[in-house]
Amino acid sequence: MVTTVTIPKEKTKGVSRADIKDELDRLVLSRIIIDRVRQFVEDPGTDELLNMGGGTRPALPPEKVDEMAKAGVGTSGIFTAVEPADLELYRSFMYPPLSMPDKPEVGVILVDYNQTGNPVMRYQEGFVSVKAMCPDGKEGWLVLSMPVPTFYHCLEGNCWGLPKYVADEMTVTPTKAEVIYEGEVRLSLELTPGPVEEDEGALRARIAVAMSAVTFHPTKGGACLIRWFGRGGGPPRVAEWQTGMVKVYVRPEDPWAGLIPANSVTPGFHQRVVGGGGDIIFQKVKG
Repeated sequence: MVTTVTIPKEKTKGVSRADIKDELDRLVLSRIIIDRVRQFVEDPGTDELLNMGGGTRPALPPEKVDEMAKAGVGTSGIFTAVEPADLELYRSFMYPPLSMPDKPEVGVILVDYNQTGNPVMRYQEGFVSVKAMCPDGKEGWLVLSMPVPTFYHCLEGNCWGLPKYVADEMTVTPTKAEVIYEGEVRLSLELTPGPVEEDEGALRARIAVAMSAVTFHPTKGGACLIRWFGRGGGPPRVAEWQTGMVKVYVRPEDPWAGLIPANSVTPGFHQRVVGGGGDIIFQKVKG
C-alpha cells in the first residue's frame, strides 16, 4: 500500500506558523524550514539565520501573556545540570574545534513546547548536552542526544546536525518527565520539590542556558559549526516555578551514559514560561 501526500497548489509557496491549522500545514512548514536550513548552511556568504528565516518575532502584549499564563500555555519542563562522572569520556565529545570548558557540566532537560496553545504545534523535546568552549572563546552546549515525538521534528533537527531521534512516547509533568524508546525508558527526570542551596536566579541562569546549543553540519569542506541563542525581547513570564532535587536516569548502553553518575541527584527545577518575544539567532561560529 502506498500513501501519497499531496500539497495543494495554494500551499506550495509556504505557510506561516500563525496559520497552522492541521497536520498538513505542519508538514508544509517543515519542508520550508528544512529548505531554509540547507540554504543557510551551504551559502558561504551568510553567517546568521533569523528565526529559521521567518522574520522578527515581536514581543506579545502583556494582556496576551496574562491570558496565556492563565490558560496553561507556554514552555514547561524539568531542568538540571550534572557534574560529569568521567572526564575522559567528556573530553572525547570535544570534537575540534571545540575544547574543554573551565567547568565541565552535563545539561539534562525535558520540555513540553506549548507556546501558542495550538495542539498541532505542540511537541516535546529532550536535551542531553555537554558544555564546550567554542573557538571564538564563547561557551556553548554540544547536544549528544535529543528525543522528539515525530519524524518531521527529527528531520528538521538532523538538518542542523542535531542527534534527534523519534521516541515511542514522551511525557512531561511538573514532577516527572520520561522518554520511552524501543519499549523501554531511555531517559527520565524525577523532581522532588523543595529548597536548594544555590541561589534560584543563578540556578535558572546556569541551567536554562543548556537549551542553547552548538551543532556540526556536514559540508563539502568538512563541517560547519553553528551556534544558536536568543536575542532581543524581554524576559519571559514565569508562570510556574518549583525548585527541588532531580534524579536523572539514562539508559546504561547509551554512549554518553557514563557521564551521569549512578543514582545522580542534583539541584534543578520545573518551570513554565510564557511570552518574552525576541529572536532565535542561528550563527556560524568562526575562530
